[in-house]
Amino acid sequence: MAAWLEGGEGSELERAADEFSPASRWPQVSAGLGGVRVVYTDLDGTMMGPLGNFLLNIKREYTLRPARALVEALRRGVDVVPVSGRSGRQLRETARVLGMNNYIAELGVEMVYDLGEKVIFNAGALGNECADLFDAIERTGAADFILSHYEKRIEYHTPWSNFRDCTPLFRGLVDLQEVNRLLDERFPGLVLVDNGVLPRTSPTLDVHELRAYHLMPKGVSKEKAVADDMLRRGFARSEAIAIGDSEADLAFAGEVGAFFMVRNGLYSNPHLAGAIAGLENVIVTEGFLNEGWAEAVELAVLL
Repeated sequence: MAAWLEGGEGSELERAADEFSPASRWPQVSAGLGGVRVVYTDLDGTMMGPLGNFLLNIKREYTLRPARALVEALRRGVDVVPVSGRSGRQLRETARVLGMNNYIAELGVEMVYDLGEKVIFNAGALGNECADLFDAIERTGAADFILSHYEKRIEYHTPWSNFRDCTPLFRGLVDLQEVNRLLDERFPGLVLVDNGVLPRTSPTLDVHELRAYHLMPKGVSKEKAVADDMLRRGFARSEAIAIGDSEADLAFAGEVGAFFMVRNGLYSNPHLAGAIAGLENVIVTEGFLNEGWAEAVELAVLL
């Protein structure tokens, strides 16, 4: 929590958050929405609180606010769809426990309906004929190259990296532009994607911050999966909102009627302030983590 609040009241980042707040932007954004039928949401750092706990707020106090917002949205027939870097196996249990039926796993590789009754797979540039996408990516040698080239700066995100179905998962801090330039030269078809800040440290890395990274096939992304799902199920842009906390999530803004970035997302990614300024349908919540998530649902779905 402290790292997100270091700027303090009156800081440049705080002023940016106020400029993009519901008080400043919601009247105009809401005018472009109809009845919201679907909420696409990131999980870690967004819908979940500390430690991945749905019921803990940023102060690690128990709160029912996110649960009330979720239950009321589901009661109204709104489809709440997790769109996450988590594997399909991980998401199935999360969705089942929270009453959600459909989800998008591994940053868009898997689109899952009815808790696995139907799965649509997208391997992007590697081709959907891959019997095992994770193995296909590992066999290119790209993961080993990244680990050896950026020693002490990136590592597998254990233990969660042990439960992957499609894309290798790392933690660390690297120059993403540089990494992807090297991947373009040596492993065309693959890209490293930043999926946001991790609220933890690693004794084996020499970095000041940890971020989650996914080694992905080109042509696969969260926003593309959302666009495909909207087309497949007939959701209009005005009927869809999205909520997230990272640069990978901000791209939702191009597909849905309104995108809400929870406040910690801006504080963890201050470089996104300029991009948000140019996206009129993006709102930064007053609340952090799951309370910011609840705020977004309350505004767009429940009011």
